[in-house]
Amino acid sequence: MTTAPDGQGPGSVPLSGVLLVGGGSTRFGSPKALARLRGETLAERGHRLLAEACDEVLVVGKAGELEGLPYPVVDDGAAGRAPVHGVVAGMRRARHDVVVALPVDVPLVTPGALRALGDARAVPDADIPLPGAYPGELLGVLEQRVAAGKLSLRGVNPVTLPLPEGLLADVDVPERLAELERPGHALVVGATGMLAGLTRELAARGHPVTSIARRPAGLGTAVTSVPLDYRDSEALSAALARAVEARGPLELAVCWIHTDAPAAPQLVAAALAPGARLVQVFGTRVWPLEDVPLHVAYRKALLGSTEGRWLTHDEISAGVLEAVDADQPTRVVGERDDRVAH
Repeated sequence: MTTAPDGQGPGSVPLSGVLLVGGGSTRFGSPKALARLRGETLAERGHRLLAEACDEVLVVGKAGELEGLPYPVVDDGAAGRAPVHGVVAGMRRARHDVVVALPVDVPLVTPGALRALGDARAVPDADIPLPGAYPGELLGVLEQRVAAGKLSLRGVNPVTLPLPEGLLADVDVPERLAELERPGHALVVGATGMLAGLTRELAARGHPVTSIARRPAGLGTAVTSVPLDYRDSEALSAALARAVEARGPLELAVCWIHTDAPAAPQLVAAALAPGARLVQVFGTRVWPLEDVPLHVAYRKALLGSTEGRWLTHDEISAGVLEAVDADQPTRVVGERDDRVAH
C-alpha cells in the first residue's frame, strides 16, 4: 500500500502548487473550472487540495477568461491551449523550486498524493505527466520544447511515483461529473450512539449507508446495520469486504473508534475507494492515523464542549456532519477543551 511519507500536508520540501485552468473544455461544453461538484466549483476544489498539500498556490490560464473565478489568474502568455503553457508560466512565477501542477478536471486526487508527488519530484507514470511535480531544472527543457513546437509533457520528467488506480480519473464530459455527484456508499463505524443522527442524515441524502457498531440500533431501513466488535480485525476486514461487494465502493467513512481498537482505522482506510474521505472523530485523546494511504483524504473531527457542558448526541452528529461537508483537515465541534473527555 502506498502511503504519504509523513501523513498528509506540507512537509520538509517547500512546494508551489499550480492549478491549470486554461483548457478549452471542448468535450465538456462549458468551462470545467466553473462546473460544480459537491457544493464547490472544480477550481475551488483543486485550489483547496493544492493549498492543503503545498506552501503556495498559483492559478494559471487565460487571464480575464473565466468570470466569477475567486482567484487571480496568472496568464500563461500563449496564443494556443496546452497544459505545458500553464506549467511553464507557473514555474516562472513560483516562489519554490518544485512545482506541483494539477489540472482542474482531476477531482479525486488527494492532498496526500499531491504532496507525495512533490516530495518525490515525480509524475505518476511516463505516460501520465499530470498531475505531477516539475523541479526548477526542467524549466529550460520545457521552454526549449515549446519553442520547438513540442507541446507534450510526456517524458519530460523521468522520475515516476505510481499512484493508486482510479485516483486520477478525469471529468472530460458532464456525464462523468454527474456520476461523481451521486451520493456514494458511506460507512459509519460507531454509528449507534452519538453518530446516529449523522447516519440517518447520510441515508436521507441518498447515500447507501453501512453501519458497523458493537451494539445494533434502529437506524432506519435505508441503513444496513452490521453488529460487530471492531476490535476483531479479521471480522472487521471481512465485514468491510462484504459491504463493498453488496453496496459498492466506499466513498466516505466516518469513524468513532476507541483506542482499544488501534488497527481498525487502518483497516477502514485500506477498504476505501480512490479519492474517498475518512473522517475520524476524537474526544480528548487524539490518536490520528499515522500512515495515511495516498488514495484517502484523511480528516479529523475534534469534539469539544459548549457553554461548559458536554455536547449532546444531536450536537455531535450535526457538528461532525458539518466536518464531512467542509472536507478540511481538522474541524472542531463546539469549543475544544482538553479537560472534556468522551
